Amino acid sequence: MTQGCWTGNKEIMILACSGASNLGQLSNQAAVELTREGFGKMFCLAAVGGHLGSFVQAAKDAGNLVAIDGCAVRLREAHTG
Repeated sequence: MTQGCWTGNKEIMILACSGASNLGQLSNQAAVELTREGFGKMFCLAAVGGHLGSFVQAAKDAGNLVAIDGCAVRLREAHTG
């Protein structure tokens, strides 16, 4: 595992947008592959976004967060309104 490479003893939490778009699915696949290769542990982004207490606390307690988001919705909304 490459955890000691830049994080010391802190765990890496991987969060991916797994939405209904093809980019969301690619983001999810990237998170799955990173988890399989031992770079960190995949975690439920929807539960954090939904403010579920134990999930929010786990995210706050994580050593490092990596968010993978291939969705351009926010960018489009910023330009249109």
